[in-house]
Amino acid sequence: MKFNLEINNQAKAPLSKKYFEKVILETIKLSKVRFSGKLDLSLAIVSEAEIKKINRIYRKKNKVTDVLSFSDYKKGKKDIFSELIVCYDYVKKSSEISGVSVKKEMAYVVSHGTLHCLGFRHSRAMYKLQDVVCKLFK
Repeated sequence: MKFNLEINNQAKAPLSKKYFEKVILETIKLSKVRFSGKLDLSLAIVSEAEIKKINRIYRKKNKVTDVLSFSDYKKGKKDIFSELIVCYDYVKKSSEISGVSVKKEMAYVVSHGTLHCLGFRHSRAMYKLQDVVCKLFK
């Protein structure tokens, strides 16, 4: 599998590309989803106003959320294009409420979005994978 990550860090989140690559690649590895081509993933880190607008347009929900994911994944498809949109301020507030680091909370959220991009739906198995991934970050 080839992997290409493009980041548009509009919200100026203090996290490196290497950090996001590690979260995403670990999530893919643990998911056991296999594909022979490449994964092009675009990650946008945006403000609350921006994610609320996108959530309203694409999900008809007029509220802020932590992550939105879009993907053309289909089982057996060779190449996958996906997009994650993450709200840094939401993740930061959630980390404070949960008493965990921003890195750990962001790992949970990015892992969640990545799993959706790989065809996962909300389930115990999905949440368990996220938990394993976020334990790698302090």
